[in-house]
Amino acid sequence: MPAHDQRHPAPTPTAIAAAMTALGVYAHAPTPEELAAQADTVGGEHVLAAVLANALYGASIGTGMVTEGNMLEAGAGTEEMALAREQVFKASGADWTGVMGLLHWQTGHVWNVLNHVNEEETGPLGTAGARVSQALLTLLSCLSVTGADDPRAADVPAELDTVRADLTAAVAALDALPTTPAAMFPGGAPAA
Repeated sequence: MPAHDQRHPAPTPTAIAAAMTALGVYAHAPTPEELAAQADTVGGEHVLAAVLANALYGASIGTGMVTEGNMLEAGAGTEEMALAREQVFKASGADWTGVMGLLHWQTGHVWNVLNHVNEEETGPLGTAGARVSQALLTLLSCLSVTGADDPRAADVPAELDTVRADLTAAVAALDALPTTPAAMFPGGAPAA
């Protein structure tokens, strides 16, 4: 989780909705009454704030992908791409541990999708994707340990064993794949 000064409260649903309006996700900012009704529907303002924040995150990702694509089409190179992408960490206010937390959180989103794809029985490719993302999720958790005095340090050796097991299972799933695209995707690529 990004390291933020706890004296600053999380943004309100109103502030997040305004940001989503600015990005063009909403045609107009919801009224306070509309936000109150949404909060009642989802279980409270704190839940609505998290729902809207994740929607804003998705909108921001879409905006980032489009603008990076435009940047690359205009001839930007590696240096410009690195400059653009490092802004994610600056905007999060994260230090090293916070960056690992942010990456862990983002990987959790990836794992969730790939785990669902795996549950849809996409076969060895889905299994490999889910296992690799699970291994990365656990590895990022280990990387967020700050030192031997961190209470989580004692768990790192066992977590690294889990990483090895997940990667071994991913390799086994990859080894089970057919060798041609036609055999790999007889009905086309799996749906997300």
